[in-house]
Amino acid sequence: MVAAVTRATQTLLLAVTGAVLVRMAAGDSYLRYVNSWMRWPLIACGVFLIVLALADLWRDQGSQGDEHDAHVPRAAWLLFAPSLVFFLVAPPALGAHFAERAQNATVPIKDASEVSLPPLPEADPVPLTLDDVLFRAAYDDGATLADRRLELTGFVSRDKSGTWYVTQFGMNCCAADATVMRVAATGVEPPPDDQWVRVVATHVPGTGDGGVDSPEVTVEELELIEAPKNQYR
Repeated sequence: MVAAVTRATQTLLLAVTGAVLVRMAAGDSYLRYVNSWMRWPLIACGVFLIVLALADLWRDQGSQGDEHDAHVPRAAWLLFAPSLVFFLVAPPALGAHFAERAQNATVPIKDASEVSLPPLPEADPVPLTLDDVLFRAAYDDGATLADRRLELTGFVSRDKSGTWYVTQFGMNCCAADATVMRVAATGVEPPPDDQWVRVVATHVPGTGDGGVDSPEVTVEELELIEAPKNQYR
């Protein structure tokens, strides 16, 4: 049977868990799991756990409880699970495998008279985020995208039919609520799944209209790039 966790061991686990949170938030690894604005809340939680552990240790040094009182439930060992996950398996950011099985981000459709889409900047090509492409394609048959060369960034994913996409995940809070933003790509051979790319492409009129199906672009240039530190939008 698993030995009961002593009060001292519980204190150690609290401290280790707090230290892991601080370490994750101090670097970039926390961006695999939560949004960037969560950095300071994570640091605060980690510091709180460390302070709690130190306070518990100080309190035990001043007490003389018997052996029975010095033990806590075996379930306290579960406190170590997050630390093991982080140090041993460290799940990567969501990628092509999840994108293939997830639903596309749905653009809320409004009457065209209620939507004001400013013209794109004069740059050529013009850098656009994938959510901006989705939104613009959903209105006026992508009129603001017409005859413009777009620069898009994302990773490569595919659907069951073999169509490949420039893809990113949108995230409000954490990876659990991530939605897929993707644009179907044609015109060049696709790189391997999960490879990050920067493409210069033109929007195919009539695709993405309605905000449900993915817009399609014809790729003119494709560049392989390194994955960014923050892989979510």
